[in-house]
Amino acid sequence: MKKGNIFEIIHIGCMIGIVIVGFTLFILLPKDYISENEKRQLTTRPTFSTENFLNKSYSKQVDLYVNDTFPFREQFIALNSFYNNAKGIRSGTEEIQIYNIQK
Repeated sequence: MKKGNIFEIIHIGCMIGIVIVGFTLFILLPKDYISENEKRQLTTRPTFSTENFLNKSYSKQVDLYVNDTFPFREQFIALNSFYNNAKGIRSGTEEIQIYNIQK
């Protein structure tokens, strides 16, 4: 095997592993019903019906449910906020703030 092929196989294996672990955690971990940071109730699991499936509202409800109950959701939101803060992007303010980072 070529050296490049080995790295591609390792990369593909890692990506498949991440997807499998994420899906397993989504199924096994307990779900939160209230977000303390956002001060709102999270979306509940949608009930399946033929009518909802045919008018495509079921898939939108499932999308909202998965987004609200994704494993480590609060930590990912905090990480995103930290990253945006490091780039100089402030959310929740009405003014644009640009920061010059001295090197």
